[in-house]
Amino acid sequence: MKPRTTLAILLALLSIATIIGPGCGGPRPLSKMTARELFEEGSKKFQKRKYLRAIEIFQACVYNFPGDEIVDSAQYYLALSYFENDEHEVAQVEFNRLVLNYPSSVYLEQSVFMRAACFFEATPRHHGLDQSELETAIRQFEDFIIDFPESESVNDARAYLLVARSRLARKYYDAGIVYSRIAAYQAAQIYFQKVIDDFTDTEYAPLATYEFAVMDLKQDKFTEAQSGFKDFQTVFADHEKAERAHQHEIEAAFKPGQAAFKKGEFTTAREKLEAFKVAYPNHKLTGKADKYLRKIAERMAAGPKVDGDES
Repeated sequence: MKPRTTLAILLALLSIATIIGPGCGGPRPLSKMTARELFEEGSKKFQKRKYLRAIEIFQACVYNFPGDEIVDSAQYYLALSYFENDEHEVAQVEFNRLVLNYPSSVYLEQSVFMRAACFFEATPRHHGLDQSELETAIRQFEDFIIDFPESESVNDARAYLLVARSRLARKYYDAGIVYSRIAAYQAAQIYFQKVIDDFTDTEYAPLATYEFAVMDLKQDKFTEAQSGFKDFQTVFADHEKAERAHQHEIEAAFKPGQAAFKKGEFTTAREKLEAFKVAYPNHKLTGKADKYLRKIAERMAAGPKVDGDES
């Protein structure tokens, strides 16, 4: 995710160049340096990507000169040095310290953004691991977009959000798949519904919509399943599962008549099968529907009869 923080790094380097200006001098003990000298020295190390040394110097500036006018700059680059050194949890603390202690700083906006980025980067990449920090990142990026709508980092925040929300959506979607494989269909639907309701902007929303209807079909909720597959085709007409959804829709329309026949409910079976033929006259299952209808006619003509199910 480092490319999404490129703007922050570039701004940092430009700011350093502006603050430092021309000048040179030999190395001096940190304890003998002024706040500006410490900042300049830390900035040089930061530019050379010597982040551990930069951290040490920026810390000296922040802790030894808490009231100096340059201390908010040192605080920002201290946090950024931790971030670039992949110490995201510590970086988050330092960005947060700037937000709380220096609300008038020119680095406030970028620190709010980077604080959220730290929560994201500190989260395990695999969606199956603890994602609690990711949920915090999502909230903070959403707040950033609301609080700083004109910021140059808004697009980066949106990019982070999409990745973060997609990872969470996959976590819930995969949980639904696991439950479906052990035939816990209602439990599976809880997770699929979570994706449908809360992660509509991710690639897992259509998949969850499809699987939710499949769960209805597996539970013999034929009316709900047929409606679900129809809705899927309407909303996600170009999705790769649209054709399979259409076939499942037809299956869900056919099965009520078949189920009624097997229960010996011939009047209901006839109504369902005839309705199926009207709705899907050209589908191959109409031939099977005709066979059932002939058997129904024979049995109803023969009167009540007790025998085994036929298919």
